[in-house]
This record gives sequence, C-alpha cells and structure tokens, in this order.
Amino acid sequence: MDPYQRRKRYFNFWLNLFLTFSVFFIFYFYLIRPVQISIVANVIVPYLQNYTVQYNDLYIYADLDDYWIESKSDRFINIFLNLPFNGYFWVTIFLLWVYKKRQAIKYLTLYNIALFIIHPLFIFLLLNNHYWIAFIISAHEFVYKALFLSMALIAVKEGNKNELNT
Repeated sequence: MDPYQRRKRYFNFWLNLFLTFSVFFIFYFYLIRPVQISIVANVIVPYLQNYTVQYNDLYIYADLDDYWIESKSDRFINIFLNLPFNGYFWVTIFLLWVYKKRQAIKYLTLYNIALFIIHPLFIFLLLNNHYWIAFIISAHEFVYKALFLSMALIAVKEGNKNELNT
C-alpha cells in the first residue's frame, strides 16, 4: 500500500468518525436528552419525593438527566442514577452501527430494556430501608459507564482495523 492510499483510508476513517459523532451529538443533545431531563424532573423525582414524604432522612433531586438520592443521616453513600438509554448507550450504539456490530447492539439494547425493571426494583428496596442496595446501585452505575465507553472504544478500534484491511 503506497502512502497516498494509506492517507486516503485514514482520512475516510476520521471523516466517518467525525460524521458519526456529529449525528450523535445532534440526535442526543437535541432530541433524547431534553426528553430524559423532562422525564426525570417532572415524573421520576416528584414521584419518589411523594413516596418518601414519611421519611425525613431521604433527599431526592434532579440534576439534568440524573437523579440523586441522598441520606441526610449518612445511612448510605449518596447515589445517582441515569435513565436507561442514556448518552453512554447512544454513543456506543452509533459507533457499533457504523462499524456493523449488529449482535452487540442487540445485547446492549436488551440490557437497557432490562434496566427498566432493575432500576425501579433497586430504588424500591432502597426506599424501603434496605440501605445495603445503595452500594450495588453505585457500583452498577460506574460499571455501566465503563462498559459502554469501553465497547465504544473497541468499536472504533475494530472499525479502524477493518478499514485498513479492506
């Protein structure tokens, strides 16, 4: 492969990556995130605050598309949760889609659908004085983000390798 062909392939890779992130940025920040912010601020947090009226120890509030649950008496570490299908999911899905990793997309989507059951269950346990679940919730949030960012980087690496081999 001569230097011109190599330069052209790298240019195509970086152009493809730039366009993918541009579409993701527009899609997520102008469509998905405003909906998530609204759901968190107008549905989830008010519902949880009404549920915890009898507990003076818990403080629940929205912070953009996250919601926080804090214990005023430090019975558990302060936790925050994202909704399923958040930004980490979408950036990974966009990259997997571009580099044609359809099987991974299917598994990640099923996992996020399962989070619609897992998150309320965890929150219900926490709000009913099972404070041990707070550690699991926090650990899950960190692992979730690390997993999805790692998969996004792997998709980019594999896409670069595949583009250079063609």
